[in-house]
Amino acid sequence: MKHKFFIAAACIALTTISCKKILQPETPSSFTQEYIFATEADAKKAVNSVYAMFNADAYTSRVSNNYAGNTDIEVGGVAAAPDGGRRDIWSFEATSANSETLVVWNNAYSAINKANECMEGIQTSAISNTPGMKQLVGEVKALRAYWYYLLVNHWGDVPFQVAATRAGDNYYLPKTGRDTILAFLVDDLIAAEPGMMWADQLDFGTERINREFVQGLIARIALMRGGYWLYPDMTMKRKDDYLKYYQLANTYCKKLVESKPHNLSPFAKVFENINKSIKVTNDDILYEVAFAPGSGDVGWNMGVTVAAGSHNFGSGGGTMLLTPYYYHSFDTTDLRLPVTCSLVSYDANLLQQPVAPTSIGMAKWNRLLRVGNLGPSTAKGTGINYPIMRYTDVLLMLAETENEINGPGAIAQNALKVVRQRAFPSSLWDSKVTTYIADVSAGKDAFFKAIVNERAWEFGGEFIRKYDLARWNLINKKVAETVKALGEMGADAVAGVGTYANLPDYLYYKRNTDGTISFLNKYSRVTTPPVLDPVTGYIRHNWLRALYNTTTSGPAGYVLNQYRGYKDPTGTQTLRYILPIHASVIASSLGALQNDGYGY
Repeated sequence: MKHKFFIAAACIALTTISCKKILQPETPSSFTQEYIFATEADAKKAVNSVYAMFNADAYTSRVSNNYAGNTDIEVGGVAAAPDGGRRDIWSFEATSANSETLVVWNNAYSAINKANECMEGIQTSAISNTPGMKQLVGEVKALRAYWYYLLVNHWGDVPFQVAATRAGDNYYLPKTGRDTILAFLVDDLIAAEPGMMWADQLDFGTERINREFVQGLIARIALMRGGYWLYPDMTMKRKDDYLKYYQLANTYCKKLVESKPHNLSPFAKVFENINKSIKVTNDDILYEVAFAPGSGDVGWNMGVTVAAGSHNFGSGGGTMLLTPYYYHSFDTTDLRLPVTCSLVSYDANLLQQPVAPTSIGMAKWNRLLRVGNLGPSTAKGTGINYPIMRYTDVLLMLAETENEINGPGAIAQNALKVVRQRAFPSSLWDSKVTTYIADVSAGKDAFFKAIVNERAWEFGGEFIRKYDLARWNLINKKVAETVKALGEMGADAVAGVGTYANLPDYLYYKRNTDGTISFLNKYSRVTTPPVLDPVTGYIRHNWLRALYNTTTSGPAGYVLNQYRGYKDPTGTQTLRYILPIHASVIASSLGALQNDGYGY
């Protein structure tokens, strides 16, 4: 049964944010706080209004995925010149006139203001100490923390308010340092976590914020606080007390693993369950945003591409994609590869078609797996839930923090081992798990590099890479590395020599009677091309050659455009991933806010 958080949003009218003023209240509710929070049932309805902000387009089609490109993994196609929209965010060229930034900024602060209203109502309620109300406190604090986490990742220092706004308050708040914000959020969640319930104790399970998710969120925010970030003077630095926050993250990862260990379903099954709206507790998913039927854009702006037709699945996919550099980084025996990267799309007749190397789809999200027909004319609103955190994230954060604090000892190695054992057939564990982990555990730096890679292979298409790269101070290096590799892939495919000459220049495939296609060489160049016959034999499909422009004898437009705002091929210069505040917010802040620094 679907969690009805989003449907219930209209049940309670809470204060909302003005699009013009930071945290300024509008029309107040006709119900008093005392009335709204007098019972757990009514308080839950109020909290549902905070969850409902996930249902806005600002989240479903923007900050949850679009804003997290472009990285070495997830990308959105960039035009030949800036267009003032989301493509400029992907190419690191956004300006203060970009309307995409305004809609997310407003939605985030609206969600935060609703959370502040709920927090006050719950804490002043006569029944605030009941188990149910303590659980709701944790949910509200986690929702507020998550929205601030998104704001800080994209804008850096931002206005910070954790009290409900009232008439006469100062609505024109200046920026607060992100170190202060993140430290507060960590402490706030630590205070709430003991009073929360596990997912298997809650109605709707992983569709409600639960204790294990909050433990993981404490770790994720603590790692951001302990990581690097971009300062207005365009330097990347981390605070001197960073190890304190690595230790906190380590503590809460251990707390979850030791007090509430989860089983891991096969990797493919995890995402099949999401697409089919099957929710399982004590498994990989810790918390997933619940989208009611007709809501949510998973499988529309990200996922396997399906063309519109007379079939009943609608159309979608193809906006956010995966790089061929990422696809070819996988071990070819990794079970995560076919679940993550789709080399096929579906045409109007639901026949498989090979995709271009610049259009590799996110196979984790597939509208064709929906239970019940979506309808021929549908596109957005698939109702497919969106996971914000998985148990493997906690395991890899545990491995990372343990390595940072104590080096790659048994705890770090065992956490990585659990993730890799699921990623490979048991017949290959000796080489792909045991020997591999022994090799990368030779030193702290080698183990850290292994974590950077493992998080890529585990979470591709889940849009957390940009945040990881920033806190590691690797975003500039990985962007430059990707651009260089893509260019070399195309050149080597044409020349037949070079670092990537063993990869496919062309793909060869056959059509099957069931409408699917079978590839001959998904991972390597063929030495002797097969006989081509579009009816009974193989068909040739341009692959890495498409990354090279034979007219200019240089990289194709895809390579030149994707990361256009970052010009340094060496990856040593700082990359400006922080967004400008929209000009209208600046203008209406009465001088409280400026786009000071970052070259804006």
